[in-house]
Amino acid sequence: MVIVFVVDNFKNKSNGTTITSQRFREMLEKDGHEVRVVTNDHEGENIYQLKTNFIPIVSYVAKKQGYTFSKPNRKVLREAFTGADIIHFFTPWKTTRVGLKIAKKMNIPTTIAFHVPPESIIYGGNLNFISKPLEYYIYRKFKKTYKKVRNVHCPSKNIAEKLKKRRYPNQLHIISNGIGEEFIYKEKTTKSDKFKILTVGRLAPEKDQKTIIKAISLSKYKDNIELTLAGIGPNKERLQKLVEQLGVNANFGFYSKEQLIDVIHNNDLYIHSSLVEIEGLSCLEAISCGRVPVIANTKKSAAAQFALDNRSLFKGEDSEDLKNKIEYWIENEDERKKMELKYSESTSKYKLSYSIERFTDFLKEAINDHKNDNLVESKVAKKYIKRINKGRISRTFSSLFYYLVVPILMLFNKAYLRVRFVNKKNIKKVKGGAVIISNHVHSLDSVLSGLVAFPKKVIFTSMRTNFDLPVAGLLVRALGAVPTPEGLTENRVFFNELSKKTRSGRFVHFFPEGELIQGDTELREFKRGAFKMAVDSSVPILPIRITFKDHKKKKDKKRMVVNVGKPIMPDFTLNTKMAINKLRDQTIESMHQLGYKMN
Repeated sequence: MVIVFVVDNFKNKSNGTTITSQRFREMLEKDGHEVRVVTNDHEGENIYQLKTNFIPIVSYVAKKQGYTFSKPNRKVLREAFTGADIIHFFTPWKTTRVGLKIAKKMNIPTTIAFHVPPESIIYGGNLNFISKPLEYYIYRKFKKTYKKVRNVHCPSKNIAEKLKKRRYPNQLHIISNGIGEEFIYKEKTTKSDKFKILTVGRLAPEKDQKTIIKAISLSKYKDNIELTLAGIGPNKERLQKLVEQLGVNANFGFYSKEQLIDVIHNNDLYIHSSLVEIEGLSCLEAISCGRVPVIANTKKSAAAQFALDNRSLFKGEDSEDLKNKIEYWIENEDERKKMELKYSESTSKYKLSYSIERFTDFLKEAINDHKNDNLVESKVAKKYIKRINKGRISRTFSSLFYYLVVPILMLFNKAYLRVRFVNKKNIKKVKGGAVIISNHVHSLDSVLSGLVAFPKKVIFTSMRTNFDLPVAGLLVRALGAVPTPEGLTENRVFFNELSKKTRSGRFVHFFPEGELIQGDTELREFKRGAFKMAVDSSVPILPIRITFKDHKKKKDKKRMVVNVGKPIMPDFTLNTKMAINKLRDQTIESMHQLGYKMN
């Protein structure tokens, strides 16, 4: 593949986004791909250089963090994009916004990463006093850019969950930034009369190194501790003054990768105090080298996921709690040495080689999605799309019919059907779109699913034969159901178009069993379609099980029970095939349980 990376800074060795772009490029080129880079701070082969953009106030603050913005140049961007198979953007800044427009005109597929947490921007600008409204504003501002790209690379589950919570309409792929193969376990070999503690990261407010310094100053082992702060940044002078003021034995340094590995191996304990973290690559690297970590446990940091137990977690910004954890590991050397190997082994799934494999699949999937988007121009596709995206008159009639008939059906249910609904509260746990699935055992079971979701209007999928049924067929048509596809082209268009709808917040209903069998009490084999839709859209499956219960008064009759399960999210850390299989297995298990839990 010919891949284009668009990243403002490609030379900066202290920025996590830059380091990721460098490593990914190197590994992709080893695998035989051509990787071009559009940036503002580097020259070389396949490097397309932009000028630096000056933004009043913002550029000044960013430069203190070691960051500069590129100035988009349409001619340079078009030159870099020509002949490319895909373009990957690393940040949501102006060059990306311009680049997306050019890529669209050139009909080239695009992907984007979420490497810049708004919380870091707020900390970097010392704007914590208005953090909540500012967070809301920045996430919303970013969404305007991200909604233009379907596939988004998230370095951690933490950030993926934040994007889903804020209703980003994207397909999310959790892919670690990856640890290099050279970060391997090694016991500390150099002897020292000091207990050596290491922290790695930019010397910036959100990294909160001051809590580490304060914690050491409170410890009864203060005089026996030597702290190394590896990194550069705007807070260096403040931290040096704090070290002198509190009398902590500390040294500051910035190291090459090879030097850093040696430094890690020659320390006893690693502390990661960052309050905001997309992933925490420096923490992963230290753990991979066998250093037991003590990690700040905060809502805005993903690094806490690497802790194997609470002994490696402390409350963010709480120097007293951190002091206690440090003293525990000093006093329990045998336990610390035992845990070193366990921690190193725990990072195997974060190896860079695996991340590159996942990232390559991610790019290929985006290219395939782009091809499906282009399918809409074929005659077969256009005809089928009209049956999915109905005209304005049809949509208006369907909506009017839906909101008129469903309340009537509710009354009909209470007066005659007397279907019992269980756990309807679970539907309120869904924020945004979802794929609803249910077993197919009654001619009105799609209507029952509609009653569960009301007042939200559900897009029903139905076999084409159901459109010809005497009474149910009329309901199916009037409710705006979408016919399931026939043929490869229709199938690709079906998933492509409905995925757009679920990502935008709609509910889509499937019968994964396919055929209707009246009164069936057993679950039949589930087809993959509903689960593919959920994975493609990064939305949950909402399982519904319809069962039949003996009527209390009329022994010859059965009463229907509609039991709503808890939403089940796809596993974004897996590739598409594995995620679909896992989601289907989890749903089947949930559906079996719903057949028995009637309370």
